[in-house]
Amino acid sequence: MNQMPQIPSETSFFRDIKVFEGLRKQIFPELLRRNYQQQQLNIWSAACSRGQEAYSLAMLLDDAFPLMVDRWTIQILASDISDEVLHQARSGVYSDLDIKRRLPKRFRDRYFHRQGNHWVICDEIRLMVQFRRIDLRQPLPPLPQMDLVFLRNLLIYFEVSQRTQLVNRLQPIFKPQGYLVLGASETLTSSIEGFRAILRDGAVFYEFCPSGDASGGDRPLL
Repeated sequence: MNQMPQIPSETSFFRDIKVFEGLRKQIFPELLRRNYQQQQLNIWSAACSRGQEAYSLAMLLDDAFPLMVDRWTIQILASDISDEVLHQARSGVYSDLDIKRRLPKRFRDRYFHRQGNHWVICDEIRLMVQFRRIDLRQPLPPLPQMDLVFLRNLLIYFEVSQRTQLVNRLQPIFKPQGYLVLGASETLTSSIEGFRAILRDGAVFYEFCPSGDASGGDRPLL
């Protein structure tokens, strides 16, 4: 993976609402039950661009599972290769167009305040997310074991062999039965083992099966 393709920073809040509904109704409740003793949840938005995906996850958790947010250790890591977009993401400042695209009005009213011609996300949500520069072409820095990894709308820019290398490099950071989330037009190739596709509320999630038994579970048509 010597060449990183030019990847646009196109993103929005709550992009692909089916994914967030699947998280709210099934995936997060499952992770809550699974991690109840440890009371810790680790999430990684691995190609976060200007931060909308990571902040959407933080808002969803705060809105749907406030007791978990108050009492648990929740780590949301958001990374990108671009220092410029990471600077924008850390600021939590967005334009009218950013806010109007897919962000529910009740979330705007609850989690943002107007500042001139822009909208600023509240500190409560901004501080839930840690932004770091991580180059996915290189060996990963030390990271906690992840319950949920978002790698959406990135693999489509790579050749098949590069996709395989990238996903295989990520496998060691998954908890057993952790989840990988790809973009709506993306899928794992047959050369990538260790994951099984499951369908939750109309969205596809890939469950990590470290034993190599990825034959069970739902099999959505991809």
